[in-house]
Amino acid sequence: MTKTLLFTAFEPSGDRLAASVIHRLRSEHPNWSIHAWGGSGMARAGAHLHENTVEHAAMGLGALAHVRRVRRTQKSILRWCREHQPDGLVPVDSPAANFPICKALRPQGVRVVHLAAPQLWAWAPWRSRKLRKCTDQVLCLLPFEPDWFASRSIPAKFIGHPAINRELDIDRMIAESDSFQQGSPRLLLMPGSRNQEIDRNVQLMIDVVRGLRDVHPTIVVAMTAVDEEKARRIRRHLGPEDRIDIIVGQRDAALHWSQLVLAVSGTVTLDIMRHERPMVGVYRTGPVGSIGGRLLLITPDRLLPNLIAGSRIVPEFVPHWGGIEPIRDEVMGLLDSEQRRSEQVQAIKRSLVPYEGKSFAEEAADAIVEVITR
Repeated sequence: MTKTLLFTAFEPSGDRLAASVIHRLRSEHPNWSIHAWGGSGMARAGAHLHENTVEHAAMGLGALAHVRRVRRTQKSILRWCREHQPDGLVPVDSPAANFPICKALRPQGVRVVHLAAPQLWAWAPWRSRKLRKCTDQVLCLLPFEPDWFASRSIPAKFIGHPAINRELDIDRMIAESDSFQQGSPRLLLMPGSRNQEIDRNVQLMIDVVRGLRDVHPTIVVAMTAVDEEKARRIRRHLGPEDRIDIIVGQRDAALHWSQLVLAVSGTVTLDIMRHERPMVGVYRTGPVGSIGGRLLLITPDRLLPNLIAGSRIVPEFVPHWGGIEPIRDEVMGLLDSEQRRSEQVQAIKRSLVPYEGKSFAEEAADAIVEVITR
């Protein structure tokens, strides 16, 4: 049975999320026609890429230019759909960009499966009515989400998370981390992968380290960068006295090396969970962003490990506007107490239990097939 399936993603994270699912669908249903507005990862996985909408997100366009580009892309997608009549649509993340497409296609009989649940529970529960009208299934990456959506009559299924449900190459991590600077304590800084994240948080992290060196003069510090371009961006903030090594592209090895991690909020905290490392979460904003974040985000915690655990198991400063002192004190407290680090690791292990036995790409592909073919 031949089916035509369309994936739409507007962020690099969406491209990465969809790629493994497309690869799985390709291997199980080679006769299916899979199309995408997304990124190079989706293309390499076997989708016919019509437009690279992920590169647009990384261009740093102004808000108005970005909105105009998204609207042009939406029109192109709907024009293609009128001509080719896809059986299914898989919108990936980016609810603001994807909702209008879902709203237009679902009344025409196109089945819609959301890959990664829109986090309405965090900022916009009133939009659940809109989601209910434009989805046939929501695939959830966080274990508490299906119950939240079910209580609002939205079909939802927990499928695990690719950052957690993956195998680690232990031998490779050991070999790579042996070349890093050794010593103790070892603090890893993870300032994010987007330019905006780095610009907002890297100086804060460096200042925290400068404050720590007064108490821990022997502390060994490294910072991750996803590629050389981001590494150059980070180095502009560093002086020779900071003594912070930049580790490029070896995230797993860096986490294996670390004893404690100071990280921005986001998916990277799930990678830290996968390695069962203690952490402190931060995200610096301006004063307006800090106030707005506190008003708009309705959950008491914002860091993913805390949301998964259902309680604050990891110290978080999200959003943060102010000095380094509270962050430095939390980092110092964990560095000084092996017991506190151990207690956090045990809490992380307990919160990972719902992910045991999950296979993200397999379960996502199976759920999409079930909805499209039923």
